[in-house]
Amino acid sequence: MKKIILALIFILNSAFSCEAFNIDLRDWTLMSEFVTPLILDATSEDLGRVVYQNYQRISPHGTLEIILTEGKGSGWLYVPEYVDNSKKLMPASEYKILEIDGHKAIFERQPHLPPALSVYVDESRVLNIESPALKQEELISIAREILSSWKNTK
Repeated sequence: MKKIILALIFILNSAFSCEAFNIDLRDWTLMSEFVTPLILDATSEDLGRVVYQNYQRISPHGTLEIILTEGKGSGWLYVPEYVDNSKKLMPASEYKILEIDGHKAIFERQPHLPPALSVYVDESRVLNIESPALKQEELISIAREILSSWKNTK
């Protein structure tokens, strides 16, 4: 009986927490959403969730993926103070360090992957936006729109 009650509490909590990420992006239609809870196997402790959302735009045609990690188990985004120009794993020409409305961010462009923007929202949330159809400025604009909508709901 205890496990059933805990499962119901978890399901209700997940349903209510999903509402916090309903974003209405101009010109984009939400096509699919998948939420993965981050649950510690050993203790069944709820450590957060990962929300995957796929959007589509009709004109000009494009797709967009937003991945939000939130909770104490989602990790954090390390944003270095500057781009290291020495030859290492990621050449400086492939990523940029940015600040978007007071939030540290990294823009990354790899030859065989869509451009990606990762934004450190706060100690428990990281926002990732990827799209083969968008340029850096457009990804930043969408990040600003999402960050602004979160500020307006608090």
